Amino acid sequence: MLQVKINIIKEVMKNYDEYKYQNKNIFYHVVQIGCGANGSYVAEQVAHMLSTYGVKHKYLLADFDTVESKNLRNQRFIEKDVGLKKAQVLARRYRASYGIDIGVYDASFVEDIQTLQKLFKQPVNVKYSDIIIPILISCVDNNYTRKIFHEYFEQEDTILYLDVGVEASKLPKGKTLQDMKSWTEEEMATFKSSGFTGQVVAGLKLEGETILEPVAERFSDILEDNDEIAPSEVACSQVIASNPQRVITNRLAGWCTSAYISELLDSGCLSNHITYFHAKKNMVRSVPITI
Repeated sequence: MLQVKINIIKEVMKNYDEYKYQNKNIFYHVVQIGCGANGSYVAEQVAHMLSTYGVKHKYLLADFDTVESKNLRNQRFIEKDVGLKKAQVLARRYRASYGIDIGVYDASFVEDIQTLQKLFKQPVNVKYSDIIIPILISCVDNNYTRKIFHEYFEQEDTILYLDVGVEASKLPKGKTLQDMKSWTEEEMATFKSSGFTGQVVAGLKLEGETILEPVAERFSDILEDNDEIAPSEVACSQVIASNPQRVITNRLAGWCTSAYISELLDSGCLSNHITYFHAKKNMVRSVPITI
């Protein structure tokens, strides 16, 4: 197998002659769903990249959740943020830090195709000479929403879809972090060795052709999952209590996700399809694109 890079810019420009090519600009329309454990770190990195490279873009953060005290342990929030909408907090902070415009959608969870279509509606600041590259960044923690994202990917002609997921720490059945003193040595050992792994998967479609399989095709259990409980039906505090995540893993997830964005903004290319990481072992391994 031969390792290759996909030049996304070249591919979207190939239908234009040289004169039109020279007068076209790339406009990155980035929609990030989820601003919690992984998403809060992704948001910081992506905002920084967009500012550093100075590209034309629209960046939108979508999350209905509000900041809770429990979130401060591993998410990019501080005490004074408690009670505020996560997307609003991050957008305000990184607008000020990096001098870019960041939009917010916090009216509801994204639980249907229609809402996604609304979020990807053509930005008002797009010019006739701009070519839009839609980028969906999924920082959700449930397969219910991933199924919706997969359906949206299937119906779009051109889209880059990045999904980041991490392993939760394994709690003993029926027990919580608060009663850790009652855990057995085996239960403690299992907990201490879990919650450090994750992956980023890049799905890519260009002009109706799937170039890179999205996460639900690489991990078929996503589509086979029969969970029909929407995020709006589960309290965030309940998810955190049953599936705690480690801050070092969330930070590394943000870095690995932003690496895809950095390469795209810098060279117009993608080199890798999947990136696996292990925060405790300080290990990152990418699966290159091959033909």
